[in-house]
Amino acid sequence: MSPAQVFKVYIWMVDTISSGRLTKEDIDRRWAHSAVNTYGEPDFPKRKFHRYKEDILTLFGINIKCNRRNGYYYIDNDEDTRLWGGMQQYITTTFSLKATIDESDGLDESLLLESIPQGAKYLTTIMRAIHARKQLLVTYHSYDRNSDYDMFFSPYCLRVFKQRWYMVGEASTHPREIRVYALDRVMDMHALDNDYYIPEGFNPKLFFKDYYGVFLNAKPCLLRIEVTPHAALFLRSLPLHHSQRELSPEEAAPYLTTPGNVVMEYFVAPTFDFIQQLRTFGAELRVLAPLSLAKQMRQDAEQLLARYS
Repeated sequence: MSPAQVFKVYIWMVDTISSGRLTKEDIDRRWAHSAVNTYGEPDFPKRKFHRYKEDILTLFGINIKCNRRNGYYYIDNDEDTRLWGGMQQYITTTFSLKATIDESDGLDESLLLESIPQGAKYLTTIMRAIHARKQLLVTYHSYDRNSDYDMFFSPYCLRVFKQRWYMVGEASTHPREIRVYALDRVMDMHALDNDYYIPEGFNPKLFFKDYYGVFLNAKPCLLRIEVTPHAALFLRSLPLHHSQRELSPEEAAPYLTTPGNVVMEYFVAPTFDFIQQLRTFGAELRVLAPLSLAKQMRQDAEQLLARYS
């Protein structure tokens, strides 16, 4: 099987076993009629099943266990088995939806989904490299150079942001510096035999804790915004960042420029992608702090107005 096909089988296994109370015989029956069973196997070969089960634990931190008393397989939800925080939830929701579509004739016409860039085909290769601590030879397309170039890459982790996959790690082009690269700009990738080491204490979740997306071009700081009551409804239902805190009316009073508005505070890096997200609120949002960001937002607004003058 190709890496992409194997990845689909991983997803199928997680999705199937997540449904609960299935013995190996039950799994075999479902596998015989599965759309991802490309070879038409009458059952799931035992050795392959256990090998893939170990791969799923290693690559995703999803632990598939068997209850010896009744023979049922299940997903162990122990937080300690998860390698990358919410990866298990992402896998079992987003990708299980894809598996459901594959198994249901005509269902794809009833769902309108965002397209995912082609770079996802490299996921299995990168995940295996992270596990084995083996470098990758990557051909990458640079928008700045408008050309392709090769680099040796040591992957530390993967990140999903706005339907795009990114690999995070150290590149030979920028040694001793953590960089982020979009998978949809990877032109080619090969696993190497070269060993590498992830810095001791590196934790992907902690590394991105004070960042919004994938850009690392600013330092975290206290950021305060004023929004209309209408915009506040959206921010309450879907916070921009985990550090989001809504100030009480008494706390917000000294900062408000318009009575009735709402003030939100964040501790986050005002990176390019975070600023872009602030701009989507248009005139319903005003940056209060830091002052440097407020000035930048005003200058950008003036330039935009000038384009339409």
